[in-house]
Amino acid sequence: MINVAVEGESDREMACALIRHAGQVPGTVRVARGKSRLDPKIAKYRQAARSVSWLVLRDSDGACPVELVQRLDPAHGEASRRFAVRVVHGMTEAWLMGDREGFGAFFGVSPAVVPADPENLHHAKQTLLAVCAKSSSRHIREGMVARHGKEGPLYVALVNEFASQSWDVGVAAERAPSLARAIRAVRDLL
Repeated sequence: MINVAVEGESDREMACALIRHAGQVPGTVRVARGKSRLDPKIAKYRQAARSVSWLVLRDSDGACPVELVQRLDPAHGEASRRFAVRVVHGMTEAWLMGDREGFGAFFGVSPAVVPADPENLHHAKQTLLAVCAKSSSRHIREGMVARHGKEGPLYVALVNEFASQSWDVGVAAERAPSLARAIRAVRDLL
């Protein structure tokens, strides 16, 4: 079993799907409600990993992932078979859009409007919202996107539903190299 800590509620089911895809069983999911609340807890998760495996997932938000991991987990060089910090290149929304066909089918958009290289987007969440604003489904448009392009009232619920029921992690990993690396890291956890 692998426990996981994530930034936001919309990352919950994506993290569990990633763990299941890697052949592991998700355990406790801790939602920090933002990177400013997640970052100070990383050392505690590393310490807790002495008895049970922990995975921490965090968006890079444009920072260099290697430097970010070194800053967040100074003990990163110390081998731990029960602990990993994985940085999502960009934002977790990029990983979700990596499954273009699945994303298009679930959110009612043509896969052609889903970016082919989601990890190189300037702001993956804004792109995801812009794509969903073009949905053929009124439920998706109104649920995902509020006025002025912000998150709609059903954003978290719909993103989690997609991640848990429709997202093909393996397909997404073909377009999101940081996701492919995260899968390998999770497979290596005890």
